[in-house]
Amino acid sequence: MSWQALFGERATTKIAAIYDTRDAASGAADVLSSKAGLAPSQWMLVAPHEQGFARKLEPETQGIARTGIRAHLILGALGLLAGVALWVLLYGLAIPFIVSSPWASAAVIIGFATIAGMMTGGLVMARPDHQIVILKVRQAAEQGRWSLVLHPRNPRQCDALMKELSEAGTEVVRTV
Repeated sequence: MSWQALFGERATTKIAAIYDTRDAASGAADVLSSKAGLAPSQWMLVAPHEQGFARKLEPETQGIARTGIRAHLILGALGLLAGVALWVLLYGLAIPFIVSSPWASAAVIIGFATIAGMMTGGLVMARPDHQIVILKVRQAAEQGRWSLVLHPRNPRQCDALMKELSEAGTEVVRTV
């Protein structure tokens, strides 16, 4: 299974580049847009001391909702299957508690495995890797610096952006 199947967002990777001036940030946006083929909707500037920049970091609210549904359903189903497999294995090994109470043991094992799968879906939805980018952009805004937030939609765009930013020596942070 491809991990991408869990996500309902078009751009799952976030990249933030930090600049001292608006001119440097918008100039970089123009260069990066042409070299990586970014649409105007794939990059946003966060100004110094800007407060409501969350929408610029996570612009796909419907995609986030789809991610939540997909992640919970897919990982919950995988948890259920893993629970059934574990119960069958334990039953096949003739574990006394499993053999003496097959229905109760199946309910407990399969139930907990399904819940564990759904909790993993919640972790996927929380996107802990995005916290690194959010924190860096928040720090830059508090320090009076500009952030260029990029939302590449495919690995080719992501690689091109990272190559250009690293060659420019720009302070960069990205998600996976």
